[in-house]
Amino acid sequence: MRTLIPESVATPYLEEDASRALLILANCVVVLVGIDFYLPQLLEHRNVFLWPVIFDSPLAAAWVTFSLLTLSGAGSIAAYRNSRVHVLLNTIAFVSVLKYGVWTLFTLNYFFTAYYPDPVSYFGSLFVHAVMALEAFLLPYYAKTTMWALGVALVWLLVGDVVDYGFGLYPHLRVEQLGVLPGVTAFLSFASVATAWYCLDTE
Repeated sequence: MRTLIPESVATPYLEEDASRALLILANCVVVLVGIDFYLPQLLEHRNVFLWPVIFDSPLAAAWVTFSLLTLSGAGSIAAYRNSRVHVLLNTIAFVSVLKYGVWTLFTLNYFFTAYYPDPVSYFGSLFVHAVMALEAFLLPYYAKTTMWALGVALVWLLVGDVVDYGFGLYPHLRVEQLGVLPGVTAFLSFASVATAWYCLDTE
Protein backbone atom coordinates (compact mmCIF):
# COMPACT_ATOMS: atom_id res chain seq x y z
CA MET A 1 0.00 0.00 0.00
CA ARG A 2 1.27 3.45 -0.95
CA THR A 3 -0.62 6.71 -0.55
CA LEU A 4 -0.20 10.46 -0.38
CA ILE A 5 -2.63 10.88 2.52
CA PRO A 6 -1.25 10.36 6.06
CA GLU A 7 -3.01 7.77 8.19
CA SER A 8 -3.90 10.44 10.76
CA VAL A 9 -5.92 12.24 8.08
CA ALA A 10 -7.44 9.16 6.48
CA THR A 11 -8.53 7.31 9.62
CA PRO A 12 -11.46 9.56 10.62
CA TYR A 13 -13.01 9.31 7.16
CA LEU A 14 -12.59 5.56 6.96
CA GLU A 15 -13.36 4.45 10.51
CA GLU A 16 -15.65 7.09 12.03
CA ASP A 17 -19.24 6.97 10.82
CA ALA A 18 -19.92 10.70 11.21
CA SER A 19 -16.82 11.83 9.30
CA ARG A 20 -17.38 9.25 6.59
CA ALA A 21 -21.02 10.31 6.26
CA LEU A 22 -19.94 13.92 5.71
CA LEU A 23 -17.49 12.82 3.02
CA ILE A 24 -20.15 10.71 1.32
CA LEU A 25 -22.57 13.65 1.48
CA ALA A 26 -19.95 15.94 -0.08
CA ASN A 27 -19.46 13.45 -2.89
CA CYS A 28 -23.20 13.27 -3.47
CA VAL A 29 -23.30 17.06 -3.81
CA VAL A 30 -20.46 16.87 -6.35
CA VAL A 31 -22.40 14.24 -8.30
CA LEU A 32 -25.53 16.40 -8.39
CA VAL A 33 -23.66 19.56 -9.37
CA GLY A 34 -21.79 17.61 -12.04
CA ILE A 35 -24.99 16.19 -13.48
CA ASP A 36 -26.44 19.70 -13.61
CA PHE A 37 -23.33 20.84 -15.53
CA TYR A 38 -23.64 17.98 -18.00
CA LEU A 39 -27.44 18.10 -18.29
CA PRO A 40 -27.61 20.09 -21.56
CA GLN A 41 -25.15 17.68 -23.13
CA LEU A 42 -27.04 14.65 -21.80
CA LEU A 43 -30.29 15.96 -23.26
CA GLU A 44 -28.62 16.26 -26.66
CA HIS A 45 -28.00 12.51 -26.56
CA ARG A 46 -31.20 10.89 -25.39
CA ASN A 47 -29.68 7.42 -25.67
CA VAL A 48 -29.13 6.75 -21.97
CA PHE A 49 -26.53 4.10 -22.79
CA LEU A 50 -24.20 6.95 -23.81
CA TRP A 51 -24.64 8.87 -20.58
CA PRO A 52 -22.05 6.97 -18.50
CA VAL A 53 -19.31 7.95 -20.97
CA ILE A 54 -20.49 11.57 -21.13
CA PHE A 55 -20.68 12.70 -17.48
CA ASP A 56 -17.20 11.54 -16.49
CA SER A 57 -16.47 13.57 -13.34
CA PRO A 58 -19.81 13.08 -11.55
CA LEU A 59 -19.68 9.36 -12.32
CA ALA A 60 -16.15 9.22 -10.90
CA ALA A 61 -17.41 10.84 -7.70
CA ALA A 62 -20.27 8.33 -7.65
CA TRP A 63 -17.83 5.39 -7.89
CA VAL A 64 -15.95 6.70 -4.85
CA THR A 65 -19.22 7.23 -3.00
CA PHE A 66 -20.22 3.60 -3.62
CA SER A 67 -16.76 2.49 -2.52
CA LEU A 68 -17.02 4.44 0.75
CA LEU A 69 -20.54 3.12 1.35
CA THR A 70 -19.17 -0.42 1.46
CA LEU A 71 -17.39 0.55 4.68
CA SER A 72 -20.66 1.41 6.40
CA GLY A 73 -23.14 -0.82 8.18
CA ALA A 74 -22.58 -4.40 9.25
CA GLY A 75 -19.14 -5.86 8.69
CA SER A 76 -15.76 -4.23 8.57
CA ILE A 77 -13.28 -3.05 5.99
CA ALA A 78 -11.76 -6.53 5.84
CA ALA A 79 -15.13 -8.10 5.00
CA TYR A 80 -15.13 -6.41 1.60
CA ARG A 81 -11.49 -6.57 0.56
CA ASN A 82 -11.59 -9.97 -1.08
CA SER A 83 -14.90 -9.67 -2.91
CA ARG A 84 -14.33 -9.63 -6.65
CA VAL A 85 -17.13 -7.12 -7.16
CA HIS A 86 -15.69 -4.74 -4.60
CA VAL A 87 -12.15 -5.15 -5.91
CA LEU A 88 -13.41 -4.02 -9.31
CA LEU A 89 -15.50 -1.22 -7.79
CA ASN A 90 -12.59 0.11 -5.78
CA THR A 91 -10.20 -0.10 -8.72
CA ILE A 92 -12.55 1.78 -11.04
CA ALA A 93 -13.26 4.32 -8.29
CA PHE A 94 -9.54 4.96 -7.80
CA VAL A 95 -8.63 5.36 -11.47
CA SER A 96 -11.73 7.38 -12.36
CA VAL A 97 -11.58 9.96 -9.59
CA LEU A 98 -7.82 10.38 -10.05
CA LYS A 99 -8.00 10.70 -13.84
CA TYR A 100 -10.91 13.10 -14.05
CA GLY A 101 -9.74 15.15 -11.10
CA VAL A 102 -6.35 15.68 -12.75
CA TRP A 103 -7.94 16.03 -16.21
CA THR A 104 -10.04 18.97 -15.05
CA LEU A 105 -7.09 20.64 -13.32
CA PHE A 106 -5.09 20.35 -16.55
CA THR A 107 -7.95 21.50 -18.77
CA LEU A 108 -8.80 24.57 -16.71
CA ASN A 109 -5.19 25.72 -16.84
CA TYR A 110 -4.47 24.67 -20.42
CA PHE A 111 -7.42 26.84 -21.46
CA PHE A 112 -6.74 29.36 -18.72
CA THR A 113 -7.72 32.44 -20.71
CA ALA A 114 -11.14 30.92 -21.46
CA TYR A 115 -11.96 30.01 -17.85
CA TYR A 116 -10.20 32.49 -15.57
CA PRO A 117 -12.48 35.44 -16.49
CA ASP A 118 -15.02 33.64 -14.28
CA PRO A 119 -12.84 33.34 -11.15
CA VAL A 120 -15.52 31.90 -8.83
CA SER A 121 -16.22 29.04 -11.20
CA TYR A 122 -12.52 28.64 -12.02
CA PHE A 123 -11.25 28.40 -8.44
CA GLY A 124 -14.30 26.44 -7.31
CA SER A 125 -13.72 23.82 -9.99
CA LEU A 126 -10.00 23.73 -9.23
CA PHE A 127 -10.65 23.09 -5.55
CA VAL A 128 -13.33 20.43 -6.05
CA HIS A 129 -11.35 18.48 -8.62
CA ALA A 130 -8.11 18.71 -6.65
CA VAL A 131 -9.95 17.19 -3.68
CA MET A 132 -11.40 14.53 -5.99
CA ALA A 133 -7.96 13.56 -7.19
CA LEU A 134 -6.63 13.42 -3.63
CA GLU A 135 -9.62 11.38 -2.50
CA ALA A 136 -8.35 8.47 -4.59
CA PHE A 137 -5.52 8.12 -2.10
CA LEU A 138 -7.93 7.21 0.70
CA LEU A 139 -8.66 3.93 -1.06
CA PRO A 140 -5.27 2.23 -0.57
CA TYR A 141 -6.06 2.00 3.15
CA TYR A 142 -8.81 -0.54 2.49
CA ALA A 143 -8.88 -1.45 -1.20
CA LYS A 144 -7.10 -4.14 -3.13
CA THR A 145 -6.82 -4.67 -6.85
CA THR A 146 -5.96 -7.44 -9.29
CA MET A 147 -4.45 -7.44 -12.76
CA TRP A 148 -7.88 -8.41 -14.05
CA ALA A 149 -9.51 -5.41 -12.36
CA LEU A 150 -6.77 -3.09 -13.61
CA GLY A 151 -7.31 -4.38 -17.14
CA VAL A 152 -11.06 -3.80 -16.95
CA ALA A 153 -10.48 -0.31 -15.52
CA LEU A 154 -8.08 0.56 -18.35
CA VAL A 155 -10.56 -0.64 -20.98
CA TRP A 156 -13.30 1.41 -19.29
CA LEU A 157 -11.21 4.58 -19.38
CA LEU A 158 -10.01 4.07 -22.95
CA VAL A 159 -13.52 3.38 -24.22
CA GLY A 160 -14.52 6.69 -22.68
CA ASP A 161 -11.60 8.40 -24.44
CA VAL A 162 -12.53 6.92 -27.82
CA VAL A 163 -16.17 7.91 -27.42
CA ASP A 164 -15.22 11.40 -26.22
CA TYR A 165 -12.78 12.30 -28.97
CA GLY A 166 -13.72 9.86 -31.72
CA PHE A 167 -17.41 10.78 -31.59
CA GLY A 168 -17.19 14.28 -30.16
CA LEU A 169 -18.82 13.51 -26.81
CA TYR A 170 -16.16 15.15 -24.65
CA PRO A 171 -17.45 17.71 -22.12
CA HIS A 172 -18.60 21.03 -23.50
CA LEU A 173 -15.63 23.39 -23.38
CA ARG A 174 -15.32 27.12 -23.91
CA VAL A 175 -12.89 26.64 -26.78
CA GLU A 176 -13.09 25.22 -30.29
CA GLN A 177 -9.56 23.84 -30.69
CA LEU A 178 -8.65 20.94 -28.40
CA GLY A 179 -4.90 21.12 -28.91
CA VAL A 180 -3.10 18.39 -26.98
CA LEU A 181 -6.13 17.52 -24.85
CA PRO A 182 -6.99 14.20 -26.54
CA GLY A 183 -3.42 12.96 -26.12
CA VAL A 184 -3.24 14.11 -22.52
CA THR A 185 -6.56 12.40 -21.79
CA ALA A 186 -5.29 9.06 -23.13
CA PHE A 187 -2.05 9.48 -21.19
CA LEU A 188 -4.03 10.07 -18.00
CA SER A 189 -5.94 6.83 -18.57
CA PHE A 190 -2.70 4.83 -18.58
CA ALA A 191 -1.14 6.92 -15.79
CA SER A 192 -4.18 6.49 -13.51
CA VAL A 193 -4.17 2.72 -13.95
CA ALA A 194 -0.40 2.61 -13.37
CA THR A 195 -0.88 4.65 -10.19
CA ALA A 196 -3.59 2.26 -9.02
CA TRP A 197 -1.23 -0.67 -9.60
CA TYR A 198 1.48 1.15 -7.63
CA CYS A 199 -0.69 2.31 -4.73
CA LEU A 200 -3.20 -0.49 -4.19
CA ASP A 201 -2.22 -3.86 -2.80
CA THR A 202 -2.31 -6.25 -5.75
CA GLU A 203 -3.44 -9.83 -5.30
